[in-house]
Formats: sequence, C-alpha cells, structure tokens
Amino acid sequence: MYLTDDKKINYSINGSFYTRKWNDYLPYVYFEKVYGGHSLLKKAVNIAKQNNIEFHSSMIKENQVESWESAGWNVYKRLYVCDQNLKYLPKNTYQDLSSVSQKKLEVNDFSYLLDLDKNIFDSYWRNSKTSFHETLKSCVNNYLFLLREQGKLIGYAILGETRNLSYLQRIGVDINYQSLGYGKGLLQNVLNFAKKRNFYTIKLNTQETNESALSLYKKHGFIVQKKKLIIMTNA
Repeated sequence: MYLTDDKKINYSINGSFYTRKWNDYLPYVYFEKVYGGHSLLKKAVNIAKQNNIEFHSSMIKENQVESWESAGWNVYKRLYVCDQNLKYLPKNTYQDLSSVSQKKLEVNDFSYLLDLDKNIFDSYWRNSKTSFHETLKSCVNNYLFLLREQGKLIGYAILGETRNLSYLQRIGVDINYQSLGYGKGLLQNVLNFAKKRNFYTIKLNTQETNESALSLYKKHGFIVQKKKLIIMTNA
C-alpha cells in the first residue's frame, strides 16, 4: 500500500501525507507530511507498526525535531546546510574541465544516471526514477553536468535554478575515481556555470558524517549554517 513506485497522497482525519518507496534498494517508505500536527505524526507511527514498515521522513528543520520525537519518531540522519554568495566569486575563477559537459536535465537521462548511482552512492542515498522526477519538478530549470574519463561516464552533478537562486541537488563521482581530483573539477565547473548565469547564491546539503565532501565545499567558499536538516524515522 505504501511501497509504491510513484508518490501517493494519503488522507486521514488527522491530516495528509505523501508516501512512496525510498528507492529500489531498501524497503523503507518515504514519508512527507503535507498537513497535520502531532496527532498525524503519532498516527503514522501506529500505521508503521500495524503494517510492519519503516517510515523515513523528508528533510525537516532542526527546530521541528522535538515535536516529531514527542510523537514517537527518532532522528536518523543529520545534514549540514551549506551556501555561498556568488557575488564574491570572480568569473572564471576556475579552469573548466573539457571532460565535463553540460545540458538540461531530461527524463531520458534518468536510466543511465540510475546506473551510475550504483557506483557512487551507498544504497541509502541512491535515487529512484520517482526521486529524479521530483528533482526535475523542484526547480524552474535543472542543469546536468556529466564528467567523463576517456569517454567513460564517471560522475555527474545536477544544479537547480529558481529565481536566480541555485541548488546543487546532486553531485558524485564513481567510487573507483574518487580522491583523484575529479570531484573538485566537477564542482568547479558547476561554480563557474552558476557565476556566468548570474545566480545570486548556490546552496547544498551534505551528510554530517561526510567529512571529505564537507572539506571540499569549505575549500570552495561554502559556509556551513548552524542549523541542520534532519531525516526522521519511526524505527
């Protein structure tokens, strides 16, 4: 009922929430609260127990955690929020890599990006077709950066744009090519592109435990905000 490929809206007297399967690799159920308070969150915990499922929430603000915990939820992941004011980044700060190409993100990109995800991210953070569709819909424009080595696709990044604000929605390099400078070059291409497009800022989220990624972002001018984003679970 809740492990559907596509996002599904669920209604109750307590409120409403979206669900779908987390991805194709783990049996978790994605939970996104639409409307409702403490009673809805508590009801969701009971639904999970009755159906022997594990909800994992969409990202919530840190100041909402206490309310969720009081309804029986627990913190599962903490993510840093990082941003950079591109006004202070000179144009052509970095040399663009010729191995990185750029295009608009389209539905026909999803299949090969899903294959690439298997070599980049651990099972929890891999996308599904539905989550790529949600990425596509989340911003007015989404730009896809493809990194190749001797013709082989080894990494990618997705930069979303809305009202001259940009969001690095996804970035990663094949595990066999990590720690060789490819991620740095890919990020630099994204930053150059964002600056040339006159975006005001660029924002991203990264796992609290991903020290190498956090170090890379800091070296390229990103500032870590004090407040984190949280993923909750009923387990």
